[in-house]
Amino acid sequence: MKTIKALLIICLLASLPSFAQEKAGKTTPVHFLNLEPIALLPEGVRETSGLFFYNGRLWTHNDSGGKPILYALDTSNFQIVQRITIENAKNKDWEDVCIDDKCVYVGDFGNNKGSRKNLRIFFFPLSDIPEQGDAAVTADSIRFRFADQTNFEKRKQTHDFDCEAMFSTDQHLYLISKGWKTGTSRIYRLSKTPGEQVAEVVNSFNPQGLITGADYDKETGLLVMTGYVKDIWRPFLYCIQDFEEHKVLDTKDALGNYYLDLPGITGLQVEGVCYYTKGKCFVTAETSPTISARVFQIDFLDWIKKEIEKDSK
Repeated sequence: MKTIKALLIICLLASLPSFAQEKAGKTTPVHFLNLEPIALLPEGVRETSGLFFYNGRLWTHNDSGGKPILYALDTSNFQIVQRITIENAKNKDWEDVCIDDKCVYVGDFGNNKGSRKNLRIFFFPLSDIPEQGDAAVTADSIRFRFADQTNFEKRKQTHDFDCEAMFSTDQHLYLISKGWKTGTSRIYRLSKTPGEQVAEVVNSFNPQGLITGADYDKETGLLVMTGYVKDIWRPFLYCIQDFEEHKVLDTKDALGNYYLDLPGITGLQVEGVCYYTKGKCFVTAETSPTISARVFQIDFLDWIKKEIEKDSK
């Protein structure tokens, strides 16, 4: 716990630090956090997956088989107040969404069986979203394959080419895979150019679970990820501090990671995370067989400050 630029949640590019610590024979410290829901989510977004924050609203979408719609939630009551339909898209398996200063990027790359050859990311200008009211937009797309995948046989959850997490930097999009087979997550990089691409591997790490979402806060340098431990459905957050894009391959300079175990919400599948202001995140969990979809929030900067103070005593 050295630096003060903080934040957390599941692994990702920040996984750099995690990867670096493993190489050095160290492990990421485990902390425990009790998250309390701030609201239940409406039935219309029961399969909430990706998240982003824009125009003072929390935006989300449903998982595989849902309509190709982005839903805006009023953060005073978390009811649906706006819908943006992507007219030229289908929701084969939308898993995450992110934004930069210009565009919205929707990741249709869920790949449980490992056999998909139509992975893509839809994107359209943020300016296409009106301040009020529903709208329909037309999106460009990035069609891609993973550079290291050669086997496309159906192998449900027994391979490493599923993906549910994506985040944006100024120059690139990054994807984080789910390590169903080996437990290792790989970090892939794409340009923001439409057309056919190959997602190149830039690093890998062991997040001690399966990564389901990610977001990066350029202002604080915090890369946060959500995930869960396979078989026991134990959610966690993984945070990498002081992430810098140019150091993504430089494991010598990794500064510090946080792994946050969330024992109070075991049984929930936490899939979405996004920053809504400096150091503060919304986190959502989709409906499970026994628990309805809900939203949480966490102030990572405040949490890290308290951890630093605790360690100094």
